[in-house]
Amino acid sequence: MNRRKLLIVWVHYPAVGHLVEAFEAAANYYSANKNLEIHVLVNSKVPHYIGNYCSMIHKMYAVDVKNNLKESDLGTLSKMTFEYVVFPKSYKITPSDFTSDILESNNFLINYFKPTIWLGYSGIKDSNKNALNEIDYSPFKLIVPENKIDFKIKKNKGPIFALILKGSSNLSVWPSFNSWKLTCKAIKIKYPHAHFLITGISKAHLSVNENVIHKKIKIDKFINSIPGAINCYDIGLDNQLGIIKDADILLSPHTGFAFLGPCLGTPWLALSGGEWGEQMHAQKSFYNVLPSCKKYPCNRGNRKLECNLRIKYNFPIKCMSKLSSKIPDLLIGVEKLLNENYSFSDAFNDYQNSAIRNNVNLKRLWRIAAYKQHITDTKGL
Repeated sequence: MNRRKLLIVWVHYPAVGHLVEAFEAAANYYSANKNLEIHVLVNSKVPHYIGNYCSMIHKMYAVDVKNNLKESDLGTLSKMTFEYVVFPKSYKITPSDFTSDILESNNFLINYFKPTIWLGYSGIKDSNKNALNEIDYSPFKLIVPENKIDFKIKKNKGPIFALILKGSSNLSVWPSFNSWKLTCKAIKIKYPHAHFLITGISKAHLSVNENVIHKKIKIDKFINSIPGAINCYDIGLDNQLGIIKDADILLSPHTGFAFLGPCLGTPWLALSGGEWGEQMHAQKSFYNVLPSCKKYPCNRGNRKLECNLRIKYNFPIKCMSKLSSKIPDLLIGVEKLLNENYSFSDAFNDYQNSAIRNNVNLKRLWRIAAYKQHITDTKGL
């Protein structure tokens, strides 16, 4: 018997975080509809092939985002028929958040794909009797084939931390090398056998007129100065996924790439700050070291004047320059995440308590209320 097909169209900004959102949507629909054959279409500028590491996804597709998208750009998808097609709710609710080329691409795609049963939006309940159900916060896991990993790390008796120092943005919204050194030192004092797998790509650290070779030398020097650190820079995406998978904790500020940690079964200890709050994927425990800032997360022009000046003069924003004061909270997070009994719900409770303690506006951390409502709605089911 042929299974009914669902196409998830998630042609979003070219950020890994949005790719992970597509995986989450696939997991949520699959959990509620086990017989679905799920296909996913994303922006060609994200590493879409890793969707093949999700068992609930039948096939991944990618399309170039442009203003004049055509049928011929869809490849084999143009020959397929789907019973169901879904788009992100942001495309329906806040289309103004999209750039013109992304918006026009989605406009073409929603007019092109004509499902035989239902077209809808992930995250928006639909009264249509043919609408697909979702089970929010469904667990899922990326399984990286062993033959894709050739950067092997020997397991030691101490905890292993995978560290992502910064994301791809050139803005000074990331911790300094000195802040990272103090953080690793504090962890090493409490966990003498700890190891740090420090990963990233050298070119992400480049400033204007800076040579990548010179920058790599600086990164190497920094990593070599950290006791217990292993240099995992520029090792390729699959190897990065491999070391994160093998780590006990992923320690990172808010980057799209860090969203992959929970998808690999590794809890994320997030150094929160800047414009965006973290999303919690794959029903994996997490811990957020929150800034003491009423404006956090400071998106949509809400950033402090002081932080705008810091960015202008290439200094870390305030919440990323005060990490030494957050080390006690970070160590609490480490202890909790090393406890196998620390649950997803426990993490949300601590997230809320930390927000209150740090005078963070809970309305801006709307995912806390959304999860609490989910628990209320599903109690007893």
